[in-house]
Amino acid sequence: MDVPEITMSHWIVDLLLNPDTFFREREGHEAGLKFPLLFVLLAGLAAAPGAYVVAGMTGPLLPPEAQSYLGIVMAIAVVAAFFSTIIFYIVFVIVFYLLSLVFKGSGDIKKSFEAVGYGYLPLVVGYLLSSLAIIYYAPSFVFPQVDLTTPAGAEALNQVIASSPMTMISSILGILFMLWAANIWIFGMRYARSLTLRNAAITVGVPVGIYIIFQISALGVL
Repeated sequence: MDVPEITMSHWIVDLLLNPDTFFREREGHEAGLKFPLLFVLLAGLAAAPGAYVVAGMTGPLLPPEAQSYLGIVMAIAVVAAFFSTIIFYIVFVIVFYLLSLVFKGSGDIKKSFEAVGYGYLPLVVGYLLSSLAIIYYAPSFVFPQVDLTTPAGAEALNQVIASSPMTMISSILGILFMLWAANIWIFGMRYARSLTLRNAAITVGVPVGIYIIFQISALGVL
């Protein structure tokens, strides 16, 4: 059984707004991965349009002889965005699981995959909104007139991209929805690994905090 014997809308509301209740009710159930994996796949699909548009923006930067390969570059960006979402899912599960061992956590790792997968539901919305922000602001993005073959030119381009509304809004949305996901993961790992709330918060908070700091630093804020 993948979800409790309650209505679909009810368990989704509990998952998003009251994850402690959601995972406590699932504690005695066998792990089910149908919905968790669905949420991960949907998150990958939601991230793909933004990656496609960003890759397309690189067209003016390519030399004339490489312009014909732009379609391939855009396709690769879509595939990379999709599979990187899956890879991050696996990495998060492994890192959370290993950190929970420090607190003598117990429980089948499949329950950890289930818990982290459920936490991807907010990320589906976050990635979708980020992609929409990129699509909306991309046409107004102006590339700086710099020599990209020099370190100074490449750095100038990176600064312009990082400070653009497209990047700022997309990143802020990503961070906010990552925090929402982290809240779900805390309660998910608490019951998946039989941890105290404090230890579950540390298990999830440390790697997510590092991830968010890295995202903020990429914007040049830190």
